[in-house]
Amino acid sequence: MDPKQLKALQWKVFENVAAASLVPLMRIGDELKLFTTLSACGPADSASFAKAAGIHARYALEWLSALSAAGYVSYDAEKNQFYMTEEQTAVFADENSNALMIGAYDSLAAGVLDEPKIRAAFKTGEGVAWGEHHNCYFRGTARFFKPTYKGNLIQRWLPKIPQLVSILESGGSFADVGCGHGISTMLIAENYPKAQVFGFDFHGPSIEEAQKLAQQAGLGNRITYSTKNAKEYQGPFDSIAFFDCLHDMGDPVGAAAHAYTQLKDDGILVLIEPFASENLKDNLTVVGQMFYCASTTGCVPASLAQEVGLALGAQAGPARLTHVLQEAGFKSVEIVTTTATNMVLCAKK
Repeated sequence: MDPKQLKALQWKVFENVAAASLVPLMRIGDELKLFTTLSACGPADSASFAKAAGIHARYALEWLSALSAAGYVSYDAEKNQFYMTEEQTAVFADENSNALMIGAYDSLAAGVLDEPKIRAAFKTGEGVAWGEHHNCYFRGTARFFKPTYKGNLIQRWLPKIPQLVSILESGGSFADVGCGHGISTMLIAENYPKAQVFGFDFHGPSIEEAQKLAQQAGLGNRITYSTKNAKEYQGPFDSIAFFDCLHDMGDPVGAAAHAYTQLKDDGILVLIEPFASENLKDNLTVVGQMFYCASTTGCVPASLAQEVGLALGAQAGPARLTHVLQEAGFKSVEIVTTTATNMVLCAKK
């Protein structure tokens, strides 16, 4: 063994263990509103923060120290006070921020809690149905994707498809298949008030949450939600979208083929998927690691639990996704834009 390579690998494990050890502390901070409290009351010493947060002072000091070591909270050594910068507040405390990332820790916790089911599936080759995950998985998925969609869907992605924007602006119909908690559906309804917006998902509790969130946002009468799978909804629609969900489906070709039949002749299908290269070696990055891990515990098990069980995975890549859409009948498939984490495809009959 090369001693330098051994030490480098051990240090990487140490760093990753330190990062993973934050998962319960981040969820505690989120659930007990510790980030929002510190953002509001800081700079403050640990005792003052504990009083403001309504928690025990000794736990407060340890939590603050750990988060300060991670760089997620700031510490003024001269004054012995803790506080949050604007950037830290945006990432951890402001639910409406386009930079919010705290939801990821719900999903990470679900991966740990669901590990026995996933481990069993490794042996049997069977799937783990979407609805079998811990409840925090669904909230975490919605919260983690929300900032990305808020910052990109209306401003950057849809303008790359001018025909779709015209459809929405003129009151055309839009179906969001696999809408989850309805984050993207609500963005469409809010920004295109004339559009007829529909949201479909096979997970009943997610549709119930989407309906509740839409009501709270004053959009309850603007969106029609239904608990239906990707082959059950009926059109015809001017546009149909699969946002970060087609790769989770057991039969993505069948789902896309059904969308083909439910689109009007001049309709548009929009597919948003995690960014990936065609070659595995090019995906061996930090972003690739995140997607492959999420795919191992969530995407692949979900697909294998459904009919066909194609198990595309979160890193299917543009060529395979294009092939899926073409096999479903679409003649024109175009990658209209990419980011470090997503790619947007447009398909027409």
